[in-house]
Amino acid sequence: MQTSGVRFRVNLLGAAAVTAYFFIALLSYVQAPALWRSQHAPQLIAFFDTLAERFLVIALHRLFEGSGPVLVSYFVPLAVVTAAAIVLLLMLPRYHRHLDEAIVTLLLRWSVAFAAVCFFAFPLFTQDFWLSVAWGRMVAGGLNPFHTLFTSEMITGLPLDHFPMLMSYGPAWALLSGAVMALAGDSLLAAAILFKLILLAAWVGALVLVGRIMAPRPVIDRCLAIVLFGWMPLGVQQSVAEGHNDIAMVVFALLWLHLLLSGRCTAPFALMASALAKFVTGPLFLVDAIVAWRLHRLSFRALLVRYALPGLLGLAVLAVFYRSTEFFDGTRVISEWHFLQPRDALAAIDLTFGLSLEPADLVIMAAFVVLAVHSLVILFRQPTPDGVIKAALAVMSAITFAIIAHIWPWYLVWTAALAALLPGWWLSRFVIGVTIVAPFTLVAWWVPLFAYSTHWAALVMYVAALLWTAFTRVPAEAESSERSARDVGSRSAIPES
Repeated sequence: MQTSGVRFRVNLLGAAAVTAYFFIALLSYVQAPALWRSQHAPQLIAFFDTLAERFLVIALHRLFEGSGPVLVSYFVPLAVVTAAAIVLLLMLPRYHRHLDEAIVTLLLRWSVAFAAVCFFAFPLFTQDFWLSVAWGRMVAGGLNPFHTLFTSEMITGLPLDHFPMLMSYGPAWALLSGAVMALAGDSLLAAAILFKLILLAAWVGALVLVGRIMAPRPVIDRCLAIVLFGWMPLGVQQSVAEGHNDIAMVVFALLWLHLLLSGRCTAPFALMASALAKFVTGPLFLVDAIVAWRLHRLSFRALLVRYALPGLLGLAVLAVFYRSTEFFDGTRVISEWHFLQPRDALAAIDLTFGLSLEPADLVIMAAFVVLAVHSLVILFRQPTPDGVIKAALAVMSAITFAIIAHIWPWYLVWTAALAALLPGWWLSRFVIGVTIVAPFTLVAWWVPLFAYSTHWAALVMYVAALLWTAFTRVPAEAESSERSARDVGSRSAIPES
């Protein structure tokens, strides 16, 4: 097949995906009121009733009786997007000799087009997007959302039906939310547009950074990375369409990785910004410290200098809101929920067949932690670009699959971006397998067909991920190219700052 043939197929798949995203965005305005009507969400229903008075088409939500039709109308186009991405993943390695810069650019353009369409979608399955608006209102009004619960008066006019809780995001996101609401004032439309623009910019920025980090790699690896991050629906759908702010943390983590691999001394600032957005990437400072110590040969004093200013920045932002350990109560509250972890998949077998799989649960959790430690040790012995990415992915995988209490689909953006950078590694393939299935697990929350449906959703997700890991691998030619690139990277290591 010539390059023109590959380009035609990419355009065909891209057109199918963008059409599916268009229907997802368009239907979201009738799906949301239909889906939440059964969930005792009076504020959201009142919001859409008011909207229907101006736009009669919103009243079509009455055509959806119950959550079943809503889920079918949502997951069918989502399946089309997923299928398009999978077809690309299987097709590109087969024709890797015909890939060039034009194909890379084409894949990037389609990814941006997906994000542009998702920008117009109304958040469907959760109301987390509006929590940022509520907490932002508090910050703009001089209240501390980490120590003060919002009241019904504070969320007046918002399509938000949520129990009062302290802010569970990072202080940097709180400051940003306050700035947005100070600009938006009482306009909900302005607030929604501004927040969506921020998420869109973060997602596009992350996509660009994936391209920058992959620039030294063979074209096939770059194409696969763009498809995994830009075409696989979990990232753009959960970040831009559903409005989850995890992408704000991820974009700064990718910026840190890009700066670290480029040998820039400013890398810790980007990582601190990431941790201040949502805390989770804080452990990646271990990776940064190992590279600084082992590669750049920094002394203990030089290490202190490296982290002094980022540390002071972090303390300054934290000090804006921190008053006591109650600051972390919002995070503690959401940590009480337990679902979609590997241990929940084992629980499905336990509850069904009466088997006690607790030892296996502990072994799985320990395995992720041991893998993270092992990757850090290897990085310590020889810091290479691949070693940095592997260590970062292993650490974030340990946090995601072993340490935190539960996994929402949008949490997987934490690992998906890193997995895209090493598409052939087995852990990357496992993460990719999880991200393919994860968006569809939301059905278990809305149509509980049987007892312990979320446990069974976890079992299906992890079994599918293991099958994807086992039956997908880089073809021999591409693997050879990747090995050559890795050897070059190992010899050149990371540029010294």
